[in-house]
Amino acid sequence: MEKIENISQIERNKESKRKSKNYVYGSIKWIVFIIFIIYALSLLIPFIWMLLNTFKSNEEFNSGNIWGLPKQFYGLNFLEILQYEVVTVGGTTQTVFNMFLWSCLVTVTGTIISVGLSAIAAYVLSKYKFIGRGLIYGAAIFTMVVPIVGTLPSQVRMMEMLGLDDSFLGVLFLYSGCFGFNFIMLYSAFSSISWSYAEAANMDGAGRFKIFFKVMLPMCKGPIIACCILQAITLWNDYSTPYLFMPSHYTLAVGLNQLQTEFIGNGNYPMMFASVIFALIPVLILYACFQKKIIENTNAGGLKG
Repeated sequence: MEKIENISQIERNKESKRKSKNYVYGSIKWIVFIIFIIYALSLLIPFIWMLLNTFKSNEEFNSGNIWGLPKQFYGLNFLEILQYEVVTVGGTTQTVFNMFLWSCLVTVTGTIISVGLSAIAAYVLSKYKFIGRGLIYGAAIFTMVVPIVGTLPSQVRMMEMLGLDDSFLGVLFLYSGCFGFNFIMLYSAFSSISWSYAEAANMDGAGRFKIFFKVMLPMCKGPIIACCILQAITLWNDYSTPYLFMPSHYTLAVGLNQLQTEFIGNGNYPMMFASVIFALIPVLILYACFQKKIIENTNAGGLKG
């Protein structure tokens, strides 16, 4: 009887410890949840405040109505910002709408070239064995360690020697590097695919190019889309490359810096907010539409195949 009571006491102690653990874990989850909510609000509230102020006239904003709702919605700021002209470093005159078009062109073409070349390099290094394969992979990792600022003088000199400075082709040339984040992620994705698929396609008469484009690329569609989205967001926000190597044709990221300086100097804050919102909207739409695809195909160790 005493033995049974001891067993019951042990079970009660275990149950008490389990409940205590669950209480601690539950408390930690709520604390983390509250911290993330506060962090999200710290990002969201300034954006909402800026968005509301874009619908105010400059007179209303400067009259003291900074934190309140617009007394009368003024929607001309977005139309005026599209037609606003900026003089570039190269001496040309551009409207904000032209900057938007240049941003779209640079982002789309740069993403296709960068991810495409990274996919080819990752596929070759992950599936083919040849002399120097490990050395090339090591060089790819090493290029991610070297600071970008340290390579700028050599890049400027190289572009001048090639005659590609201040040109759209020069910017695409700089974006055409196949190593970096996209290479590492796609290397992991291609490595996870069995080579038996390629062997089966080869037995059916498919060549190497057909195996790559018809078999391997479709099987890595998810990771490639995720890389394209992340690369597009990166290029859309890129400031230094277009500013240094395409000074006569501003992108939004470059022009936004000059717009902010001019609008702050003129005290026209609603127009400045409108320019920032206009530059943010495409990125927000892109991420909102494809955030599930990004999360599904990325994890701590790379991309899932």
